[in-house]
This record gives sequence, structure tokens and C-alpha cells, in this order.
Amino acid sequence: MGKTASEPMYQQIAEDIKKKIQTGEYKENEQIPTETELEKIYGVSRITVRKAMEILVEEEILIRKRRMGTFVAPRRIPWNPGNIFSFSKTYEAEGRVVKTELLGAELKKAEAADLQRLELNDNMVLSIRRLRYVDGIPLTIEEMRFSREYLYLLMEDLTGSIHSLLQEHGVKLKAAQKSIAICNATKEEAELLNVERGRGLLFMKNMFYDQNKKPVFFSKDVFNADYFECKFTLQDND
Repeated sequence: MGKTASEPMYQQIAEDIKKKIQTGEYKENEQIPTETELEKIYGVSRITVRKAMEILVEEEILIRKRRMGTFVAPRRIPWNPGNIFSFSKTYEAEGRVVKTELLGAELKKAEAADLQRLELNDNMVLSIRRLRYVDGIPLTIEEMRFSREYLYLLMEDLTGSIHSLLQEHGVKLKAAQKSIAICNATKEEAELLNVERGRGLLFMKNMFYDQNKKPVFFSKDVFNADYFECKFTLQDND
């Protein structure tokens, strides 16, 4: 790295670290050298190193983790909450590797709200809980609730696309109602998503309907917000 009179040293260091990230020397989610190590690498003071780090953290190229160090920030996944397409298809289209771990599938007692939103004839629901990974990173915990009508799903591979399974049985998801909020990670959620307990997570409720406007399933999803970037397209219709 050559020094130039026109560019402060801390900016040169920041640019050099950017190049190392771009070339893969420092990889996504990988810890970079400590401030002490960077002082020796670049032959500068701690203040100069910290200025370079501040620039990269501000640009969200690096992230600081308490009591752990500084890491290369993950590439955020574009997320459109208005998209009703499957998780798998959405992220595979982005060139990502999607994996699903089945946490549980069982017939259980419905909550009071399930009776109305799923138009149940009894007080039981099929509950399917899954942990979704993208590029090996646990990103989302989801719980889906179906009426008894969908018990056939228990005979299927539930680690793939539920949307595709439903289509195979003649059910096409055509509409959805969604709400988004913030929640704090429980002990179980923190362990599954590899975050600190109490960490802020995205919390989304979804109600899906078929081609006949009949409710198909209700889901509650929590997301590790570090890896998502919401994008909206707005239009003035006047």
C-alpha cells in the first residue's frame, strides 16, 4: 500500500481493507486482525487504525461484536415483505444456498385466534416448525399452522418448499396478509439463530389464502435482521 500526500493514512488503510474483502482475503463474517495487529501491519498509531475502522463500520462494511472483535459484515439479502413466493425460490434466485432444518411437526391444540383465522371446525392445528439457513447461516425460525385438512403434509418431506408441496396437491397461494414488528430473542431463538438473548429480531405474522380466497395457513416468523435489507418500490398514482 503506497502512501500519497493527498489522502490521509486512515483512508488508505480503509481502502486497503476494502480491497482485501473484495479479493476474499478477509471473508464474509470473518474476524479481521485486531487493532494492535493492524498497527503493526500498517506501521501507524492506534488512533489512525481506529479512524479507518470507524469509516468501515459507518459504511457497514465491518461490524463490531461486543467482547468478540471486528468482523466483515455479511452481504445483506434483499427482502421484499410483499413477496408471497417461497423462501427457497426467492433466495435461490439470488444465487444463495438454502437449507431447512425441521424442528418439529405435530397436531396440537389451536390458539383462540386460530379458530377464526383458519376457519377451524375443531380446536386442533397442524404445527410445523422449521429453521431456515442461507449460505450456512441460520436466518429464520418459522412456525406454520394448518387445519386438519392439511395433515397429508406429515407424509411429505418438510425440509423443502411448502409452497411447492401445496401446489402439488392443487393448492395455489394467491394472496397474503402480513404484519411486521420487532421482538427480542428468547433463549431458544438466541440459540437457534446464534445471537445474544434479548437481541432485536424482525417478527412477521403471515396469513396465506388460496385461489378460492380460502385460508390455507398462518405463520409466525422471526428473522435475524443483520442479514436482511428491506426494499420497497413506491409509486405516485396521481
